[in-house]
Amino acid sequence: MTRTTYMFTILLLCVALLSPAALVWAAVDATGMAAISVSRAQAREEALHDAQRNAVEQVLGTMLSSETLVENYVLVKDKILTRVRGYVKNYSILSEKYTDGECTIAIRAEVEEMDLADDVAALAGLLPRMNYPTLAISIKEQSLSSKSAQLNVDLSAARQTLMQVLQSKGFDIVDLDALSGERQRQQQLQGAFGDARGQAQEAASNQAQLLISGNAIVQDNGASPYNQRLHAYGATINADIHETATGRVLASANAQASVPQYSFALGSQKALSMAATKLANALSDKVVKVWLDSCYNEHRVTVVVENTGFGDAKKLVRAVAALSGARSARQKSFLRGRAELIVAWKNCNVMRLAENLNELPVGSKQLEVLEVNGNSVRARLR
Repeated sequence: MTRTTYMFTILLLCVALLSPAALVWAAVDATGMAAISVSRAQAREEALHDAQRNAVEQVLGTMLSSETLVENYVLVKDKILTRVRGYVKNYSILSEKYTDGECTIAIRAEVEEMDLADDVAALAGLLPRMNYPTLAISIKEQSLSSKSAQLNVDLSAARQTLMQVLQSKGFDIVDLDALSGERQRQQQLQGAFGDARGQAQEAASNQAQLLISGNAIVQDNGASPYNQRLHAYGATINADIHETATGRVLASANAQASVPQYSFALGSQKALSMAATKLANALSDKVVKVWLDSCYNEHRVTVVVENTGFGDAKKLVRAVAALSGARSARQKSFLRGRAELIVAWKNCNVMRLAENLNELPVGSKQLEVLEVNGNSVRARLR
């Protein structure tokens, strides 16, 4: 699924929410069924839950048309439907029947469209991209056998494969060497012009929200007993992916591959490429699961607030913690008028948090949001 399609999905959801005909809740008729295995009371409860689930699924279906079905749609749908009672605010029973060992209940439910749309937009539109995070890759060589240690292993195949697979999943890849060069350039500017260039340096350091770091191991596993010229060349890549802003490790994985080949150069490249494909898929799947869970548990967002006096810090934490949808807020650090907070937000829609933060009163001052970048928000007090 292309990035354009994901943005189109978000556009459709926003249009639906901004339409004059849109309601905060939708009235839906739905039916649920359950087998009477233990008791009528238990069957009734299960049928009622099934009816509510079907009501939410109906509203969910109107939000994502067949043209905008997204990658991981099944995961999104299943995760949404685990919170059925959170979306059904009220319901009335239209009919209730017990026949042939089965309970059937028809209900009219009021489904909260705003909450549902917010979660769908977060999961479907920002998952697994999470605001299209930029990602850098650092893979180092490690050889096991003395023979392979004497040879120069080209890791370009592994890097290129990782880049191609992750780009196809929506990640924006930045070159680590280019990123390092830009940081050095910004540091030189800051040295020449003073702290006025500090923000430019910070922008350069935050170009990559995620970093994959790991080691690639290449090994000659020996010749074939039937052909001494044909060797089995193996590659193993161990890596983890973490957030550059917080250092939090999101996922770790390792992948192996082995190929028969007459040439070490060709065999090692092919094995590395195969292992890199497995690694990229494994890391991506694990990160998606972490982000899915965070959307429904505690999604941690870094909020950096500039122009903050030391006396403002406690007021800032209290004001942010009191926001609807903020489960908690704690101060991580304070340095030279710059306060850093970790906010546990209700879902993975960071833009929604930024909207709530903008113009938030903090004592006699107000917050002004300057930047939303991945899982971080930068603001200032004025």
